[in-house]
Amino acid sequence: MTGTSNEPPVDRASLGLGVATMAGSVFALSTGGPAPIDIAHLRAAGVLVLVVLGLVAVVGAVVRRPPLVWAAGIALVGAAVVQLGQLGPGANWLGNGSAVSLMGGLGLGLVAVGLTDPFRRTSR
Repeated sequence: MTGTSNEPPVDRASLGLGVATMAGSVFALSTGGPAPIDIAHLRAAGVLVLVVLGLVAVVGAVVRRPPLVWAAGIALVGAAVVQLGQLGPGANWLGNGSAVSLMGGLGLGLVAVGLTDPFRRTSR
């Protein structure tokens, strides 16, 4: 987008990943029918993690603070690692293996876009 405004635009990549993180919480909903949604299995704590950290990423994108974005990403990767350690017949606080891939993938994406500076200005 070309313009003469001195204000940089919202970081759209971080915003999109933050919204996708919050939207991932809908996988915890049931259709109410005989078959559950078999995309990702999340528990209440997993939903809370996704919503809160997605909101942190969205706020970081809107206020143009990349450290907030990568902090949300690091926390999501940490949640995925915690869940990976819990896989099996024991307590699965956040969900199952699909929660690991959902949180880990979104977390790594947020770390990647949070560590890049889309607002860096180049002199011409």
